Amino acid sequence: MKKIYLIAMVIALAAGLATYFFANELKTSKIVTGVNEATVVIALEDIDENTILTADMFQTVKLPQTAVSFGTVADVNDVIGYMTSVKILRGEQLMTGKLVPVGTDKAKDRLSYELADGKYAYSISVTVENAVSYFIKENDKVNIYDRATPDKPLLENVRVLKISDYPSNIQQDSGIEITSFAVLTLELDKKQISKLIPVEGNDRFKAVLVSYVDAYELNDDIAAADVPEDQPEEPQTNLGMGEITTAPPEAQQ
Repeated sequence: MKKIYLIAMVIALAAGLATYFFANELKTSKIVTGVNEATVVIALEDIDENTILTADMFQTVKLPQTAVSFGTVADVNDVIGYMTSVKILRGEQLMTGKLVPVGTDKAKDRLSYELADGKYAYSISVTVENAVSYFIKENDKVNIYDRATPDKPLLENVRVLKISDYPSNIQQDSGIEITSFAVLTLELDKKQISKLIPVEGNDRFKAVLVSYVDAYELNDDIAAADVPEDQPEEPQTNLGMGEITTAPPEAQQ
C-alpha cells in the first residue's frame, strides 16, 4: 500500500514540475517574441540649441513600442538640415517638437533672454511701404537704408526680435498670426542705435529683407549636413504603438 502511495507522489511531483517548466517556457517565449518594436532616432551626443542637424549626431535603434515616445523621429534622413529649438541630451529620443525648419525659431519666454552680450532691443515705427509689405518675421535680418544716402546701407544684417506690439505677440503665441504691424523691434548695439536715431522717422529710413541663409551664414552648415536627394518634404514620426505618420515638426508641437 505504501508503495502505491509513493508511486502516486512521484507521478504528481513529475506532473507539477512539467507544468511549471511548460508555463515558464511559454512566459519566456512571449517576452522574447511577442513584443512589437518601433524604429526611433537617438542622439549620440549632447546637441545645443540652434544647431543644424547632421546624420553623425544620431543612431537609429529599435525599441519596444511601449518605450517609444509620441512624436519621435523614425528616420534620421528626414530631419537632416533641420535646426534644434532646445538642447537635446545624449541618449534622448529625437522629437519633432524640438526641431524647426531652417528659417524659423521659437519665441522665448522673455525678450531679454534673446539678447546677445552687448546688444539692446530697440523699437521703431514702420509702415507697409518701408517694412517690406509686412513680410518681415521674427528672427529675420534686415538692412536699414537712409533715403538720403541710398547707395550704402546705414545698418547691415540687423536681427528682428519682434514684430508688432506685446499684446499681438502674445496672441501670435496662441496661434493668431500677425499679418500687419506698425512696430519693429530690432537687436542693436550702441553704435547702431546712435546711427538709427537720426533717421528713424518713417520718411527717412527703409528696411530691406536679407535672405535667411545669407544672414545667418548657413551655406557651409547646410552643405555639411549632406541632405539626401530623396529627402521627403515632411519627416515620418512615431505615434506610439507602432503607428507612423508624416507631418511637419511645427504641426506636432
